Amino acid sequence: MLFASAAQAQSSLTIYGIVDSSLQYVKFDRPVSPSLQAASGNLQASRFGFRGSEDLGGGYKANFQLEAGFNTYTGVAGGSTLWNRGSAVGLSTPYGSMDFGYMYLPIYWAFLGSDVSTYGLSNPAAIMSLEHTVTLGRSGTGGFYPNALRYRTPNMGGLTAELGYSFGAEKVGNQSQDGRNVGFSTQYTKGPLYLAYGVNRYQYYLTPTTPDASSQITQVVSGTYDLGKVVIGGNYLYTKRTDATNFFASAEMLNAKIPLGFGDINIGAARRIENGGARAMAYDIGYVHYLSKRTQLYTYGAYISNNSKSTQGFALLGPSFASVQPGFKPWAFTAGLRTSF
Repeated sequence: MLFASAAQAQSSLTIYGIVDSSLQYVKFDRPVSPSLQAASGNLQASRFGFRGSEDLGGGYKANFQLEAGFNTYTGVAGGSTLWNRGSAVGLSTPYGSMDFGYMYLPIYWAFLGSDVSTYGLSNPAAIMSLEHTVTLGRSGTGGFYPNALRYRTPNMGGLTAELGYSFGAEKVGNQSQDGRNVGFSTQYTKGPLYLAYGVNRYQYYLTPTTPDASSQITQVVSGTYDLGKVVIGGNYLYTKRTDATNFFASAEMLNAKIPLGFGDINIGAARRIENGGARAMAYDIGYVHYLSKRTQLYTYGAYISNNSKSTQGFALLGPSFASVQPGFKPWAFTAGLRTSF
């Protein structure tokens, strides 16, 4: 019993999750009539997970995290893998931490840090519509990456940094570099100020028979400032590909969180420019009302303005409508309930 008590005191296990359901009314594309739909995870993706650590003594700890997403309305898992929202094991020390598994690479945290909305990266938000899906789709920011290693420094007076590498698909022979990533980010926090920079290089092959790997290189600069009653944030990113398409894009975003009553107003606006003259703007406004610390009601409205060469749709509200007819301006309204445990 004494040994069991000692082991329990040195270890911890947390079971956590989010359950989020909503209704959405969306005009996805020009030929499609507006539709009312049940939707899961419009404020935050529904998920459950396990997080644990064991104190090894001397400032050393072993850590792990497993997280899976699901659709609240259907019960279907969120991806083709069990732990589709990440799985990793690692060791933290006085000199930093190392993690190994299926993870976001470092640029993601610099990107996320610029979103000051109540929970960050909600599906209807401007930052998601124009930056998270198309512009960053190959960069390592748009999803989790397999076979990844990550080192994080200790906090040095508000400054932290991390370096990540993914072995990608681990193919051998031809096209062996497919899916490989390397990235770096640094973040600085002092009082009401937050600043961050991130960079990532993703390697891929333009066709199944292309012998040489191409790269997509993405950089993002972001920041936030807490004015007391209002918190503002923004970012600027630039991405380019080295293949024959000569693809490039830049985007910038501004957003704010304004307390009102028992909740927050969230406002966002973003612009994206791509080669070929494509231009798009996205706007969102929402309100998150606290029923308790764990449970909230929310509502959002969002609108995307495409020019005659741009085809951006609400990919995260309807995966079939990631692209729309050139120049169409989709819009969406959503209202839902989120709770956590």
